[in-house]
Amino acid sequence: MAYFLIDGFNLMYKFPDLEEMMYASRLSDARRGLLEKLKQYVKITNARVCVVFDGKKEKSLEITRESLGTIDIYYSLEYSADYLIKQFVKKDMNPRMTTVITSDKDIIVYVTRFKAKVMTSEEFADYMNKAVEQWIESQTPEKEDNPVVSDEEISFWEKLFKGRKKAT
Repeated sequence: MAYFLIDGFNLMYKFPDLEEMMYASRLSDARRGLLEKLKQYVKITNARVCVVFDGKKEKSLEITRESLGTIDIYYSLEYSADYLIKQFVKKDMNPRMTTVITSDKDIIVYVTRFKAKVMTSEEFADYMNKAVEQWIESQTPEKEDNPVVSDEEISFWEKLFKGRKKAT
């Protein structure tokens, strides 16, 4: 099972709708939007996901960790998300099983020293979008372009419609 350690704000900017919210100073909406996208992705793939956000969830809250279903969410408070991501990888018993999602070059250099895998935020956003699109396509029943109708079926429908009285 895949395990993804995600630099939350870094990934958020890779989705145009969330990026728009960030530029409109709607941070909590953008964060919630990212978590919803990840929740859908986890539902489809059963991947394990941990997201790290810079700072606090809200100005007055000192929450450091919470969960959304199977997604673990961390808030760095007075530290940076970069620091927490590095610490998670450093303390990981088997960092080779972790894929860090970030486009931050400093994090990439650090975690690769521990043999953790890396996927850029751009690549992961594309990867997520494709997984969701494929899942949606697989759930949509296929229609036949030119369905074959037997003579028996035609006869049935003709009898059915001929039997109706004309409306006046």
